Amino acid sequence: MNPLMYLRHISRQYLASSAGHLDLGRRSKSGLVFLVFALAAPGCALAQRAGAFMSLEQHINKKITVETEEGRITGNLLRVDQDRIVVYEGGTSKTIVRQSVKKVTKQKSRHTAAWVAGMSAAGLGVGFLLGFSAFDDAVNSNSKVGAAAAVGAGAGAAAGFGLSRIGRQEEVIYQSSRTNGEQH
Repeated sequence: MNPLMYLRHISRQYLASSAGHLDLGRRSKSGLVFLVFALAAPGCALAQRAGAFMSLEQHINKKITVETEEGRITGNLLRVDQDRIVVYEGGTSKTIVRQSVKKVTKQKSRHTAAWVAGMSAAGLGVGFLLGFSAFDDAVNSNSKVGAAAAVGAGAGAAAGFGLSRIGRQEEVIYQSSRTNGEQH
């Protein structure tokens, strides 16, 4: 029995009762409770969607990517309102209305500075050891070992930056509940 038919059934029982009160059996009471929850769920879902959009406020001044019907916009999030967001991209502020937003993502932190510093130190150490073993008794060995260590540090820094970019992931921070082509 769908919810509207159930309500009609309950109201007929109430009107038919002679005492003016409705005597609900156990089955009818549980059905009424289910009906209340079934009717309340869509309202909660709408409030949750509005809250999810407004939760973008915690990402203000962070780099985000917004997917819209027109394409992708990448920039810093400046402002979040109930019906729009403002993104700073390429020296200009762009206002994006909520209805056109499909998905908002942000770059997951990859700790690039830590990777570069750590691999630089490792490269410096490897360069020093290789330079020292190759130029131990050579003329002007200090400068040759130093150059080998510097080259190793540079190679380590480049490797650290490359490693920090492998598997670059975007974290979805908002996604519209609308499907393609559906209009609200």
